[in-house]
Amino acid sequence: MSTAGLGPQGRARRGRVSLALGGLVLALALPVLTSRGGASASPSGPAGRAGAAALPVVQRVLVLSVPTLAWTDLHEGETPNLDRWLDQSAVADLSLRGVRRSTNRGDGYATVSAGTRAVGVAESGLAFWPDEEVYGGTAAAVYRRNTGSDQGDAIASLAVAALRSRNATLDFDAVLGSLGDALARHGVGRAVIANADERFATGGPRYQRDAVTALMDGRGTVPGGEVGPALTIADPLAPYGVRLDADRVVAAFEAAWTGRAVTLVEASDLARADSYRPLASEAQREVLRRDALAATDDLVGELVRLVDLERDAVLVVSPYHSSARVHLGVAGIRAPGLEPGLLRSASTRRSGFVTLVDVAPTIIELVGADRPASMEGRPFERGDRGGDASDRAATLVGADRAARFRDSMVFPVAAVFVALQLLVWMFAAWAITRRRSRARKLAAGAAVALLGLLPLTYLAGTVPFYRIGVGWYWIFVLGGATAVAGVASLAGRRHPVDPLLIGLGAVFGLLVLDMVLGAPLQLNTVFGYSPTVGGRFAGLGNLAFGQLAGAALLLCGLLVHRFGGGRGARAAGIAVLAVAVVIDGMPMWGSDVGGVLALVPAAGISISLLARRRLRWRLVALWGGATLVAIASFAAVDLSRPPDRRTHLGRLIETIGDEGFSAFETVVVRKLGANLAVVTSSIWTAMVPVVLAFVVFLLWRAPGRIAGIRRDLDPALAGLVVVGFLGFALNDSGIAVPGIMLGVVNATLVYLALRPAAIDEHLAGEPQASEP
Repeated sequence: MSTAGLGPQGRARRGRVSLALGGLVLALALPVLTSRGGASASPSGPAGRAGAAALPVVQRVLVLSVPTLAWTDLHEGETPNLDRWLDQSAVADLSLRGVRRSTNRGDGYATVSAGTRAVGVAESGLAFWPDEEVYGGTAAAVYRRNTGSDQGDAIASLAVAALRSRNATLDFDAVLGSLGDALARHGVGRAVIANADERFATGGPRYQRDAVTALMDGRGTVPGGEVGPALTIADPLAPYGVRLDADRVVAAFEAAWTGRAVTLVEASDLARADSYRPLASEAQREVLRRDALAATDDLVGELVRLVDLERDAVLVVSPYHSSARVHLGVAGIRAPGLEPGLLRSASTRRSGFVTLVDVAPTIIELVGADRPASMEGRPFERGDRGGDASDRAATLVGADRAARFRDSMVFPVAAVFVALQLLVWMFAAWAITRRRSRARKLAAGAAVALLGLLPLTYLAGTVPFYRIGVGWYWIFVLGGATAVAGVASLAGRRHPVDPLLIGLGAVFGLLVLDMVLGAPLQLNTVFGYSPTVGGRFAGLGNLAFGQLAGAALLLCGLLVHRFGGGRGARAAGIAVLAVAVVIDGMPMWGSDVGGVLALVPAAGISISLLARRRLRWRLVALWGGATLVAIASFAAVDLSRPPDRRTHLGRLIETIGDEGFSAFETVVVRKLGANLAVVTSSIWTAMVPVVLAFVVFLLWRAPGRIAGIRRDLDPALAGLVVVGFLGFALNDSGIAVPGIMLGVVNATLVYLALRPAAIDEHLAGEPQASEP
């Protein structure tokens, strides 16, 4: 930045402000640099691939489906076989988020089948051998009635037509049966051994054989296995009076475990124990689940003894949530040559986390088949070692607990932030109308504290508040925000706008540093993202983008104002916007396609207005072209990286190459649908009238309060309008992006409206004590 025209005192003041900004950001970042865990419980950032290893190709794969199981259920003395097996495996938390927030059994197995987010139907459990009796006839007759085809000598899902029809109405392009078809094309046998039927004293059973969906082909058939009542035995103390017969399950497995094969065995007792929850007392629920876990563990011990670890692989997955809560599932692989450690995938780019859509590509990878282009997921691979077995287990348990804590805090923190915005501007309005100088200074400090609250929510991710408690979380966040305001006030005494610059700099600087370090503060923080939601595991989240964009545009305008509007000041403001675009868009940092599409034209309009250029259609078209160039550049960088490190931008381009432009159309339609769906239900919608009300107040009662800096701030405000609109339209968080950005804007406007005289007098060289 040029120092021309500032003089020695001006240069010294600027140096002190820069030092204060840097010191505050460093202080805020210190927990990031020194943290060895915490609420985020993430063993490595998305860029880290130390020791990453692809999966070996094996002869056979045993898929152990353990429904509703979480890492918190293990290592408690009830599951010694599972514990020993997973201790010697590559493991991860499994994000179960599908189309819906809570994934049920039908959704989970349909997603495995497609390798893409999919949903089940009420009839997903109807799967039978052809001669089984159902609906007064044979399953073969019902299958022909539903599909017009012969079932053949195979297990068939009678719901295959309904599954296809239901998923055709969604915007995910799920192809049911993709996994089964891929295995069949490569000569890999398939078998499913499962029976979670629920029987009652009156009426017939409720069929729950949804596991067949996972390995069925496009016709809805699986050639081997067992799903009938022969797998079960009566037990009056078990849920619904029935449980798996372990001997018959093992016998069915031995029969199917031949040649090249993928065999799925479901721990169906866990599924029954979960669905029986509403009928049992709270204490009895725990007894039934503990018994089901013990029986499952005994079954696992019998099955894995039949696996040849020199040529076979075992994949453990829990494919859907418990009906009691949304949680992370269990994923683990033991295969020849695969060292124990933490799993990752190209979908998450973060060791310790994989997703449900990755399960099908992982099975395909293990048997050396080709992944269908329609599959959204990517294969598991071994990432970081993650310490010894106990360290890995503790990390995965902590991540699950931290995710659930974070999810419980999202609405309260957002609601408090919005409410505080309203209270601060109402207090500011009172101070302005009553001409209370001390009250104005107090309200201005509160506005800076609102800015400080945002980085404190990310730093809270370095502390395990899920263990410490909610009260301490609020003390940390609100107390820390107050401390930020105090530091900004002390460090910014040389110029009235400096405390605001420090507050905005803390928001901007911490997010930039977080991206450079691999986004350790984004995971499991309230304004970051959560693995239970599963939309993003790496890079810059939508709410963080709203903060980054808002702070960057405001810093641009305020830096120009603060340092006299000269060429050097404008260059500094433009540099802030350039940093924001690069950090947001680079695949190894923000990897935020929607953010770049919104921020580049917004920055272009702000830069043009700062240069006193009139906005003409040709100029707007020029910045639109610059946006496309930026996206193309980031895409080129992404595609130059190995396939397993590419972000969703690179994977989208791959998919467009395979499937045509319809893949892009699907993404756009899905995002627009998500945006419109949250407008009426999001707390961030309330931020819009809050900010508009304060603007109306200023225009009505105090139109001249920020007139002194309008010349430099108007370009930033124009950019904010553009990024707010495009951020809403192009990101699937919808109104949340402009909502949190308006929080940054509102705090800035409140501060500027409260200190106009002091700012103008400082620029004129007059004493500040005469502020009215």
